[in-house]
Formats: sequence, structure tokens, C-alpha cells
Amino acid sequence: MSALRREIRIQSSRNSAYVVGVLTLASTLSFIDRQILNVMIGPIKRDLGGLTDTEISLIIGLAFSLIYSLATLPVARLADRGNRRNIIAVGIFSWSAMTALAGMAGTYWQLFLARMGVGIGEASLGPASTSLLADTYPPERLPLAYGIVGAAPFIGTGLANIVGGPLIDFLEARPHMSLPFFGEMYSWQTVLVTVGLPGILVALLMFTIAEPPRRGASRQDGFAWRELADFVRSRSRYLTAHFVAYLCLSMQGFAFLAWVVELFVRKHAWSRTEIGLTYGIIALTVGIAGSIWAGYYAGRMIGAGRPDSPMRLTLWGTIGLAPVAILMPLLESGVAAAVLLLPITFFMAMPPGLSNAALQAIAPNQMRGQLIALYLICVSFLSYLFAPLIIGLMNDYVFGREDAIDLSLATLAAFNYTVAAVALALSLKPLRDAIARVSEFSTEA
Repeated sequence: MSALRREIRIQSSRNSAYVVGVLTLASTLSFIDRQILNVMIGPIKRDLGGLTDTEISLIIGLAFSLIYSLATLPVARLADRGNRRNIIAVGIFSWSAMTALAGMAGTYWQLFLARMGVGIGEASLGPASTSLLADTYPPERLPLAYGIVGAAPFIGTGLANIVGGPLIDFLEARPHMSLPFFGEMYSWQTVLVTVGLPGILVALLMFTIAEPPRRGASRQDGFAWRELADFVRSRSRYLTAHFVAYLCLSMQGFAFLAWVVELFVRKHAWSRTEIGLTYGIIALTVGIAGSIWAGYYAGRMIGAGRPDSPMRLTLWGTIGLAPVAILMPLLESGVAAAVLLLPITFFMAMPPGLSNAALQAIAPNQMRGQLIALYLICVSFLSYLFAPLIIGLMNDYVFGREDAIDLSLATLAAFNYTVAAVALALSLKPLRDAIARVSEFSTEA
């Protein structure tokens, strides 16, 4: 019997690891499709009639985040009641097709609308995947699982830079490409089609994993909207501190990812290939290491009786991140600035998975997706909207020049990381209280 139980545990562990692998692949694809525009800002501005930094920021931010945020809560409610695997599969197919369709855009508004379509598809992933993982792993192993999936932004950003930067330089040096069914295309249009179409295969791959049974504090009939509102109000001290902290962290992180390539192109005269390969390798190595280490260490701390460890580790990382993030854009040496990308990327990679671990720890099962959706609406919408836009506005209207990205990034970092550190410190005790109260929503309640 002991051998049989050991074999069952091994098979269960393998299945859990496979689920994490597929969800990490899906999340990576989503961030490639989101971030690929960041390495092509210059060519897009030129080919669409000489756009300003503010106009291109609206495509990167508002076009995606507006529909993404509007769709997130309804889709999350479906995920809390229905088959999460199928919801994710449909979402992957949708955003991949819309990314490829963006490659056919010939005007500003056509690209804007295509980016809105990407947002609709990607609204499915966050709530459904975090809920699905919470039913796949026990609490002490869940932060590591989230840490692995949380590395996806850096895998996606790394691949987008490694592939996108050199590819755009290669295509820029040649006449317009002509693709079957798409015809003659600009360089950036070719890139969008290239990165969009493979997602259809990933959507099919989702059907190789099983929908896990729901476990943890739960109810058969789910939760009404009023009960969700009551839950949020009763945990408002913690959720306010969490959302404010992560809004600042996300805003600075997305601003950094949106403009780091242009910073090195404009200030240090690096080619898109040079900065694309440099930061792509850093994101793929240091970014993955930071996210997985944070998840692993948070899990150990939870196992040792420290339930506030996700937010505590985020606080430590923010304190380490602030000074190097402020200094890096101001350096006159491109090589020195590139060196500081190492600690910046490590510390930036810590928070995403830790946020999911903390929010899932305080929520009953059939409220998990909706709580993540509220987080995405309050945090991701504002950060996606304002992070690229603020830098564009500061470049255009505060400093009045395109190469002022350094001053814009440094100023924003000083504000965001100060506010985030204070909010994180204030979140620790309310988090412990909220975790202790999750049993109020048991099946018998």
C-alpha cells in the first residue's frame, strides 16, 4: 500500500507540474503579445503617419486595458462557476487571432481596435488560471507555483526583446515583406503576425490538462454580487493597502518594460538588436530566478508559520529596488545602465506571484476568480493605462523632448516605490487577520 500511495503522489506531482508548465506557456504568450509593441515604437510611429509618444502610449495602454478591465469581472464570474480550462482555451485563441489581425492594421484606429480585441481575450487568463492553480496545489506549495507562472512576464518580455528587436532591425533593412494571405506588410506588421498565429496551437494544448475539483472554503451555489461587495468591505484595510502597493509597483514596472528599449535607443544610441538581446537575456535569466526564488522562499516561510510572507517579501524587494531603479535611467554610460538592469529585473520579478498567493489565501474558493478580477480592474487597468501614457506625456509636455525618458522614468520611480513601500508595511497585520477569517466561508457556514 505504501508503494501505491507513493506512486499516486508521484503521478499527482507530475500532473501538477504539467499544469504549471502549460499555464506558464499561456501566460508567456500573453505577455509576448502585450509587450511586442514596445520594441517597435519607432517604426510604428513612422509608418502610421508620425505619431507622438502620447498617441503610441494610448495604443499600448488604453486600447488594451479598457476592454481588458471591462471583460475581466464577467469572465471571472464564469471561471468561479464553470470550467476554467475551457475559458482559458477560448481566451488564448481569441487574443492570438487579434494579435495577428493587428498585423493587418494600416491606420492608427485600426491598430487601436485590434489591441482592444487582444484585451478581450486576455481577460480570461488571470482569474481562471489563479483559481485553477489554487485547486491544484496545497497552500505551502502554492506560492512556488504562482512564482513559476509569475515568471511569465519576464519570459515573454525576454523573448519579445530577443526575437522582436533583431527581427525588426532585420526587416527594417529590407523592402516590405509579402506574406501569404496578408500581402505586402511593414516590418512591425510582419512581427505581429509572426507572434500571433502560434497561439492557436497553445489554445489546443489547454485541452490536455484536466479541470481540477474545487476545494477549500466554498459553497455549492457560489457567491452573489452583494456578498462579494460585503467581503471586500470587511477586508478593506488589507485590500486597500494591497491594491495601492501593487498599483504603484505595476505602474512603474509596465512603464519600465514599455520604454526601456527606447531609453537605450534614444539616450545611449544602442540598436534595437543590442538592447533587445541584452535585456531579453536578462529578463529570461534574472527575471525567472527572481520570481521562482520569491515563490519558493514565501512557501517556506508559510510552512514555518509566517502567513504574511508574500507581502513581507514584496516589501523587502521594493526597498531593494527603489534606489537602483531611480539611478539606472540617469546614468550616462549605457554599459553601467545595462548592469543595473540585473538587480532591477530580479526585484521586479518578485511581486507578481506573491500578489496572487496573498489574495488566494484570503478568499473562499468560488470568490477567488472574482477577487483576482477586482485586483486586475483596480491595478492592471490603471497601470496599463497610465504607465506608458505618463512617460509619453512627461516626454512630450513636461520635458518637451523625446530623449527625456531618463528623467521621466527616474521621477516616476521615486514616487511609486516610496508609496508602495509604505502601503506594503501597512498591509502585514491586516493580511494575517484576513487569512485567519477565511474559515467564515466554509461549506457549513
